Amino acid sequence: MQRSIFWFIVASLLGSAPLVQALEMNAPVPAYTLNLEGGGRVTAQSERGHVTLLHFWASWCVPCREEMPRLEKLYQKYHARGLDIIAIDMDSSEDQPMARDMMKNYHFPWVLKNHAEVDEFGRIWRMPLSILVDRKGIVRQNAWAADDDHGLPESVLLAGIEPLLSPTSAPVSESAVQAAHTPIIQILHPMARATAPGQEEGVVYLTLVNPGDREDALEGADSAVAGHIMLHQTMEMEGDMAHMEHEYHLVIPAHGQVTLAPGGHHLMLEDLDHPLVAGQTVPLDLHFQHSAPVHVDVPITPLVP
Repeated sequence: MQRSIFWFIVASLLGSAPLVQALEMNAPVPAYTLNLEGGGRVTAQSERGHVTLLHFWASWCVPCREEMPRLEKLYQKYHARGLDIIAIDMDSSEDQPMARDMMKNYHFPWVLKNHAEVDEFGRIWRMPLSILVDRKGIVRQNAWAADDDHGLPESVLLAGIEPLLSPTSAPVSESAVQAAHTPIIQILHPMARATAPGQEEGVVYLTLVNPGDREDALEGADSAVAGHIMLHQTMEMEGDMAHMEHEYHLVIPAHGQVTLAPGGHHLMLEDLDHPLVAGQTVPLDLHFQHSAPVHVDVPITPLVP
């Protein structure tokens, strides 16, 4: 009760902008764009055809921390059937390192608030908050309506998710038809550098070939040996140090190719589980805007002195 009174006072001080509880049930989800940690971009449009659970949280929020293992359980159980869970971290910049550390324990994608365009959801001043969206982009559950401050109970989420994942609920969209006819991106000359003992970062180079008639883009990558993978571009050299810039996607022109090479674009493997040893391989899954994901086992070459 005291917490509810506190939040009411906070809401009064924040002004008259629309609140997230005003989201209409059985209405289209507001537009959003999420530039995910580790690479990749998700929008309301790109999630059509998936059941999506948008989860707003913060690292300082005790109920949020308690809810994360339950979300991981849902993700592991239902992701293969079409459920996407995306965690939207609302931490201030000084708390974001704590959020990054927490998310190393989970496999569903997430985004920092400064990389998330979610203004159309309204003001979000209570967390955790889960919003369940069906395959057609319609809001089916809004945890703001929950009776307590811990969001929707797991049993309620399960009751809402299960029917939305049934085969009869899955529309055949135009984008899905297009994807079925999109040629697979070809991978040439993949290579990873061996790493020294204790080194937590590695790098992958390769060439992406697009045989299709339309532009595509590399939007993300993941590997079982790395906590996350970032797409970087080397911008300039400052003495012996390279200045690198994080990019969220890399365009591959129709009937063209893009090469990731030293001094240019590359995939940075961060939080390595173990050193990369010459003669072994790095398992790598690449994700594209239009084409199907591609798996490649990247050969590891000797460490350059």
